[in-house]
Amino acid sequence: MSSVVRAVVWGANGMAGGEVLRILAGHPSIRVEGAVSRSRSGQPVWHTHPHLRGSFPELAFCSPEEGKATGADIAFLALPHGTSAPLIRECLDRGMKVADLSGDVRLRNPADYEQWYGSAPLFPELLDRAVYGLPELYRDKLKGADLASGVGCNASCSILGLYPLARAGLIGDVRIEVRVGSSEAGATPTTGSHHPFRSRALRVYEPFRHRHLAEILQELNLSEEGVTLTMTAVEMIRGVQMIAHVNLSRRVKEAELWKAYRSAYSGEPFVSLCPARPSHLRLPEPKLVAGSNQALTGFTLHEDGTRLVVVTAIDNLMKGAAGSAVQSANLLLGLDETAGLGMLPVYPA
Repeated sequence: MSSVVRAVVWGANGMAGGEVLRILAGHPSIRVEGAVSRSRSGQPVWHTHPHLRGSFPELAFCSPEEGKATGADIAFLALPHGTSAPLIRECLDRGMKVADLSGDVRLRNPADYEQWYGSAPLFPELLDRAVYGLPELYRDKLKGADLASGVGCNASCSILGLYPLARAGLIGDVRIEVRVGSSEAGATPTTGSHHPFRSRALRVYEPFRHRHLAEILQELNLSEEGVTLTMTAVEMIRGVQMIAHVNLSRRVKEAELWKAYRSAYSGEPFVSLCPARPSHLRLPEPKLVAGSNQALTGFTLHEDGTRLVVVTAIDNLMKGAAGSAVQSANLLLGLDETAGLGMLPVYPA
């Protein structure tokens, strides 16, 4: 790639698209050539994302036709599920690399789409071409590839928390509880996500399974019979907190768990293990990672050695979406994996 990589962001008017723009505003090697929004074409980007006025004072949303004419090297697709696949294929045919943020190519088995999303994938051949966009698991495959899939924010949080256990064969069965902020519902309010109905609420909206469970099962090689995923909307804007109640496959000592987690995440730029002490920092909360691409994970083992609680926290718009997309794009493009992603969490938030 040339020293300056040209990027176009589709769905740039949405929350995830806005986060991609925020990251790219400080990226040393990627320049935004177009911010596509069919509904807001011609309007200044900062009218929708006022925090970006200083970074993009002259940038206006462009039409899809204008976006395709930018001649960009890479496309970030922050589009709703079911709308990305045709554009993915078109971009690839044009010789562009693609960092998708949707769910259109995140599952490898076409039959899984019918089960979890209610319809078959539009272009199943893309599933084999896509690399799951979680660099902690697929760093080597992402290097030099041309398509990184989107990752579900709840799935990312759960996978990062449970991956060391799955890799060591320690998961017997697991009950996952995920607490999510309102930004996960997107920019368009619904009865469930609109502030007057959601504020001060603890609303369980998925008691047993959510479509992001498909990714968890896929990436951790688990059977659905031994996994449940409960989703709760909480009084928070940014953030995901995953609490996993794990029945281990055998009795272990805490030292073995530390070894498994340190082995899995030693040297990872964006995953940190919480300390055993002080106790109030052992199990993380999303406030500790707000605005960053960081993931925190901690655990505590029951005295019987067979029951474990794992807690992981991420910012859903960052490590759960735009942050992982840019991290994956850096690998696709042969850039420093951490480029543009050095922002620290905002605390207190």
